[in-house]
Amino acid sequence: MPKVLADPNEKFNRSVFESNQEFNHSVLYPAAKAYTDNVPEGVRDRLDAFTTNLNEPMVFANNIMQLRPAAAATTLGRFALNSTLGLGGLFDVAATQGMNKQSGDFGQTMYVWGYRESSYLVLPIVGPTNVRDAIGTGIEFGAQIPAAALIPTKLASVASQVDLAGSVAGPITNLSKVEDMQTLEDSSIDFYSMLRSVTDQKRQAELQEALDTSALTSTPPPPDPNAIEPVMELVSSPTMLQNRNITNVPKLRSARPRTVVIVGPPTTAEDGTATAQ
Repeated sequence: MPKVLADPNEKFNRSVFESNQEFNHSVLYPAAKAYTDNVPEGVRDRLDAFTTNLNEPMVFANNIMQLRPAAAATTLGRFALNSTLGLGGLFDVAATQGMNKQSGDFGQTMYVWGYRESSYLVLPIVGPTNVRDAIGTGIEFGAQIPAAALIPTKLASVASQVDLAGSVAGPITNLSKVEDMQTLEDSSIDFYSMLRSVTDQKRQAELQEALDTSALTSTPPPPDPNAIEPVMELVSSPTMLQNRNITNVPKLRSARPRTVVIVGPPTTAEDGTATAQ
């Protein structure tokens, strides 16, 4: 079970937090309000779905590294369905088919791999996170090698444009979530503590989900108490064993009556009784 997030560097974190708040009030909140007031909700939803779809390959890679086959299959199916029937990810068609978005990032992957303890951290502009997730975000960013180095030239420009679209649209779509943060701030006495608690609870839910569904850490299901215990044994007949030159056969030790099935072709004994061989 994920532990409560420690904050040993609270003094430093609060200092960065105050600087971030100045930026939020002077730049982020006004930009978010202008975005919400001037961009129709339908367009905002399409942009949000588009950027979410662009991130699905990274989620899929982390699902694989976490050994979460069900989550990986769902993520792959979502990406394929939304990229085609969803017009390049503008519509979340997969969600209407019961294929909900899965969690998956490298910070979560490191948690499944054993990097459990991590302290709270507030980064400039980025905001609240923790040391493990900050490292994971940096690794994911560094892993996004320019496509031109990996694929043919004819496809490089297309891939670069897609990567650019994700880089530009990501921060824009996040503006629609800023209003929630501003509402939380207005209702909080200590916004620093409130934001730390909210972000930590959300993160712990994602980490626990990964632990419960990973083949590395999940607990195998208990045996079914209603399962029927087999009471029938198959034993070769003495004649068949003799024909096969097998003599070392353990005798049955029956603590209670049980059904014994003799396997072998039937023969007739001297007294006329039918046996099997």
